Amino acid sequence: MERPLCRGVFGIISLVIVYATQIDGRTAAADLTPDAGNGLQPLITTSELVVGENRFAFGLLKGGRLLEGADVKLRLYAIDGGEAQLAAELRVPYQVVKNVKQERSVHRHADGTEHVHGGDSSVRGLYVAQLSFARAGDWGVELLASQANAAFEPVRFGVTVLDSPATPPVGSAAPRSRNIIAHDVKDLRQIDTSPRPDPRLHQVRIADAIAQGKPQLIVFATPQFCTSRMCGPVVDIVRTLLPAYGKRVAFTHQEIWQDFAEKKMFSTVQEWRLSTEPWIFVVDGRGIIHAKFEGLVTARELEVALQQALRGQIGGK
Repeated sequence: MERPLCRGVFGIISLVIVYATQIDGRTAAADLTPDAGNGLQPLITTSELVVGENRFAFGLLKGGRLLEGADVKLRLYAIDGGEAQLAAELRVPYQVVKNVKQERSVHRHADGTEHVHGGDSSVRGLYVAQLSFARAGDWGVELLASQANAAFEPVRFGVTVLDSPATPPVGSAAPRSRNIIAHDVKDLRQIDTSPRPDPRLHQVRIADAIAQGKPQLIVFATPQFCTSRMCGPVVDIVRTLLPAYGKRVAFTHQEIWQDFAEKKMFSTVQEWRLSTEPWIFVVDGRGIIHAKFEGLVTARELEVALQQALRGQIGGK
């Protein structure tokens, strides 16, 4: 029988780096978290966890470098009072992000700060687990990782599970947003901060695609104002799917900030109730949210969701 663990072992939150970028113009938690030295640090991409099934994705940082292809075991603990009881134990596979070359670029923010995308800070893969939470409240996560027959010190941290998501849930009707498209502006840079805005991602209003019965993939991301130094090339990953799915699926990139200096968001972002980015939503031909992904996602995960949506199957969160 598994021995219950003391709740206190999950109190070391300083080792956890939040990978999702807050939509408030401030520095991401990743840049605020103290360096844990040479210890293993998880970079959590999932900030929204709810009762039921959840996609839980993370990277691993060791000595300032990303740890790729490690053997990782995850233990999930239900915390009740002063004890933490083992609820699940599973292997977490490493998933490679589809090979996308991210150009090295310097982003200069309205407040004068700068950060660099590309180069050694680019994320090439992540660890993805499916976790099931039976109730809302506090839970504990323990990660045990090894590589080349060398085991690292276990990492333990707590997560908070909500009764229901703040963002539109899987299985609900997608907001009928009238997002601004290429036809509405003289310069795509007004609605897309990518180094090279792609007009193919700005052709259809979300509401119109729903009315036409066309499945959609909607990526909410702000390439220029993403503050995390580990920000993945999510829009670039989405772009790689256009040749295979562009004729059957409407692809939309929704920028976050209409005016970053004034902290004015596009109304579509508010309609979808997003407080972090990036997010990707897959919507089926009926206008129902089939799947959603927070933070970095692999091309394979998106392809599976698109194929299921096209076949009318029910997806996950």
